[in-house]
Amino acid sequence: MRIGSNNLTYPFDNRPKPARRIEVAPKVFWLRMPLPISLNHINLWLLEDDDGWTIVDTGMSNQETKSLWESLLEHELDSKPVKRVIGTHMHLDHIGLAGWLCRKCQVDLWMPRTEYLSCRVFSSEMKEPPSPETIEFYKAAGFGDAELAVFHERFQARSNFMTPMPTSYRQISDGENIRIGDFEWTVMVGKGHSPEHACLYCKELNVFIAGDQNLPRITPNVSVRPDQPSSNPLGEWLTTCEYFKNQIDEQVLILPSHGDPFYGGPLRLQAIIDDHLSSLEKLHDYCVSPRRVVDVFPTLFKGKIEDHNLVIATCEALAHLNYLLEASQLSMDIGPDGIKRFQRS
Repeated sequence: MRIGSNNLTYPFDNRPKPARRIEVAPKVFWLRMPLPISLNHINLWLLEDDDGWTIVDTGMSNQETKSLWESLLEHELDSKPVKRVIGTHMHLDHIGLAGWLCRKCQVDLWMPRTEYLSCRVFSSEMKEPPSPETIEFYKAAGFGDAELAVFHERFQARSNFMTPMPTSYRQISDGENIRIGDFEWTVMVGKGHSPEHACLYCKELNVFIAGDQNLPRITPNVSVRPDQPSSNPLGEWLTTCEYFKNQIDEQVLILPSHGDPFYGGPLRLQAIIDDHLSSLEKLHDYCVSPRRVVDVFPTLFKGKIEDHNLVIATCEALAHLNYLLEASQLSMDIGPDGIKRFQRS
């Protein structure tokens, strides 16, 4: 056990090796899979039933992760079958192998409706070039030819990380109770990071499978999507953080999708809230004169924005701008060049 610099308590000194499991609570096991991106890992979870297993999230699609899953399915499940796969949300690192894994194990994917349908739309869009509306979305943020070339490259690369989704699924909903073995898990839905992100809370075990809703070291991305350019996901995100903060206590073991399991969930959620509020204040001050979306990066991000994080930074910057716009703290005009510019009201 160790205490981190952020005052969170980390109860486990070791992390699971590839294709191996570590028990973190009765019948709850931690898996860790590599990711071929700067965020180099994802935590997945195994929940043991009397006669089988539930898998929570799958990792990205690539040959390395498939091979690790094949080894794990053969050696780590005590000769019991997989009964279901639960997908917390639509992002590729969580759901990229859902189709492959569900077909391999001949089981259903359990997922919130909006997340599943978003995945189906997303996987369909990956087969086509980006729409004119999507291109205009990034032009309006301030992208020129060089930035659009980066976007096109990354757009085309996404299809490499996702297998075809199952064509049917089992819907899970906020407040639903799922019995897995001896324990009941309650679905708790959060919004902002994705449309209908499912977390799982077992009150008896005092365990909260958080997905990306509560991460110990990084602040989850909150982005405006091209299909909803005027949305306010940051408002939804802050509301969710406040709600979850009051539903769990400091003694609940948080199982995040990135980083190590920890105690201190409400403390971390408050830190995430405070970080966003501080960023919003700086952003408001910076917009004393008209600013494009791409102009505000220095006020929101500590590191340099490069090709690999340009798109996600743009969408997150717009989330902060839209929050202030909805709060009437900023105004927005679209110039003759089609670019949005934001300024203090």
